[in-house]
Amino acid sequence: MYYSYVMGINSIKNELKNDGFIIENDSGNYMVSFPKEKAPIWEDFITKHLEIDYWNEYIADNCIVFIFHLQDGIKKYEVNNFENKEVLDLCEKLCNCKFESIKSMLIGNHFYKEKLINFI
Repeated sequence: MYYSYVMGINSIKNELKNDGFIIENDSGNYMVSFPKEKAPIWEDFITKHLEIDYWNEYIADNCIVFIFHLQDGIKKYEVNNFENKEVLDLCEKLCNCKFESIKSMLIGNHFYKEKLINFI
């Protein structure tokens, strides 16, 4: 399974549920799980609904996929071993905060922390 944590999909989450995504409410945000073959659907959904200057990430088999909606369009990155300075810099810039690393940023989220325990 692939995993993402997302906010702001309350009014449209049924579209994804009808397409086989598992979506659990988490205090107004959502924990989303989906099989590998649904990743293109997730990416299409995110690129259509992600506001400018926001990003979403999901845990894939052997990487973390980040999708950013920047002023100049959508950018996608596959991050291996939690190492990508450009991605970390973008995350820090967009949320106006500092992270020790991509890994520490992700495990700060209880949903990701649980999923990343056995991650490569």
